Amino acid sequence: MIAKNTQNQIIEIWEDYQKTNKKVLDTKGNIIKDIDENRIDSIKHIKDILDIFMTGDYFVNEFKTSLDSYNKRNNYWGFTATKGQMFFNQLTKNSEPNLDSLTILLKEVISEPSNLEDALNKIEKLEKFAGSIFKTAPDKRKAPNPGSVGYFLSYFWQIYNPEKWPIFYTSLVNGFKELEIWEDHKTQKENYKYFFNLNEEVKKILEEHTGREISNWEAEHTFWNFTGKPRVDYKKAKPEIIILEPSQNDEQINFKANFDLNDYLIPRIARLVELGNCNDKSSSAKGNEFEKMVAETFKFLGFEIENFGQGTGRNPDAIIKFREEHTAFIVDAKAYNEGYSMGRDDRAIREYIATFCPKLKKEGFTKIGFIIVSNSFKTNLQDFANEITWNTDIKRFIPLTTEALLYYLGYKTKDDKVNLSVIIEHLTGFSGIINSQNVIQRFEDI
Repeated sequence: MIAKNTQNQIIEIWEDYQKTNKKVLDTKGNIIKDIDENRIDSIKHIKDILDIFMTGDYFVNEFKTSLDSYNKRNNYWGFTATKGQMFFNQLTKNSEPNLDSLTILLKEVISEPSNLEDALNKIEKLEKFAGSIFKTAPDKRKAPNPGSVGYFLSYFWQIYNPEKWPIFYTSLVNGFKELEIWEDHKTQKENYKYFFNLNEEVKKILEEHTGREISNWEAEHTFWNFTGKPRVDYKKAKPEIIILEPSQNDEQINFKANFDLNDYLIPRIARLVELGNCNDKSSSAKGNEFEKMVAETFKFLGFEIENFGQGTGRNPDAIIKFREEHTAFIVDAKAYNEGYSMGRDDRAIREYIATFCPKLKKEGFTKIGFIIVSNSFKTNLQDFANEITWNTDIKRFIPLTTEALLYYLGYKTKDDKVNLSVIIEHLTGFSGIINSQNVIQRFEDI
């Protein structure tokens, strides 16, 4: 039973949420308009993907890819992050010798439970499966973390029945912790049981206050806003969170790294952004130097580099390779100080893909992406990215800001936990333009 003073706090949080005109922010601090309506529409499409898998017309990797592709374009549940798609990727990758068993297990556990006890049994089965992999993995950063199971499964259950199944969001747990009503348990099974019942109790408090039924989504959105507020007692290891003044009706959250980036970069690389912005060189000279320094930065990250650049004909600026994971990227660097837009490069990019993808596949690279590096972008290139990944051998099309590239290198230099595999997972797991904020938010609390 939640104490009366805490019940009053929950009501205050609810009222604060109402005063914001029910604003919901995504992980980048942008307002998500009509999230519930968008979710209702998306559920229909995700159910279609689920039905194809459950009836046996999708193999598990096809299911994973289709789900990933849809959620990257319609990320209304945060599934593209660590506990969702990354967990799924690591689960399948570590189960490659026996994907049939994983398929059978997944079909059993992601289907809607008949009741809470059934849900807990499903969590226990997947937790044990992931735990057996995690326990014996030589590098646990590449293994599926059993601590992701509660979120992962409750996402699917909510797709089937949003009114019954709350998603086990870390943000909700953090809100409950701040209210001092959360208790950690040893297993995901125990944690979800506690979470489910606590969520029901919170909804009842709000129902008594409002005189109407409260949905899981309403409770969830309320605590998203609550946990999004800056607090003076955040640990220093976390990124500093600053709420910026609204600009053009857009509300943003700025994440600040707790270290000086230049302390972890050699002086030549540290001036890469400055080089991209400079006006005292010819565009040809600036472009040539910028291209070489971008390739050099990728080399410091641990990639094998094949340089092309100016004077080599109709070629991209570089091909970067990570043979250990059969991964390669075609790289084009753009030294535009006013922001990059596609323009006539559409045709050149298609030529690069048509020329180099077959060569890379012959070398054994099964995962090929395309990276455009620029100081900034005038458009998000999402339509072009969708078309390229659908119609060519490119699996990911990635607009990457120069500053984000430098932060990848800064975090890798600063912390040996941030290796090339982890960086590639973030590069390929993000939809849209990757900027420094995305990198800081991901790696600051490692």
